[in-house]
Amino acid sequence: MKSHTEQPQKDSTENNTGETEVIIIDDDPGFCFMLKDYLVTSANFKSEHFLNGNDFLGAYHQGDSRKIILDYEFHEGPDGLVLLKKIKALNPMAVVIIVSGQDDLEKAIETLRSGATDYFLKRNKTVFANIVCSLMKLKEMEKNKLN
Repeated sequence: MKSHTEQPQKDSTENNTGETEVIIIDDDPGFCFMLKDYLVTSANFKSEHFLNGNDFLGAYHQGDSRKIILDYEFHEGPDGLVLLKKIKALNPMAVVIIVSGQDDLEKAIETLRSGATDYFLKRNKTVFANIVCSLMKLKEMEKNKLN
């Protein structure tokens, strides 16, 4: 006898293929490893990692609904502000959270004015929790919009 198992409903934060919900663009492998682990263990968010913005932009498309966590400073290639503007040009509805090792108020304001959802400092002890909190609030807002 076949048993019927209920399939989980697709969450609104998943993309069309049901794979990852969050994209991390950062050239610091240690930070990315810890963030990916925290996202999965604390909130069950699956994530994909890109080491630089150029690789990400090559794979990104207009209808992509995944949330983006973007580093501000890269060793090579364009910085986070340039990438943010390119992402927003491709997809004005993209949700981009900036993370930075720099405590620079002017840079934070500029990214928020350019369309970033949030700006968090990497060296803040609660940076991972802050990112998850932001993602959860966005998820709740999307649910409310659908109702």
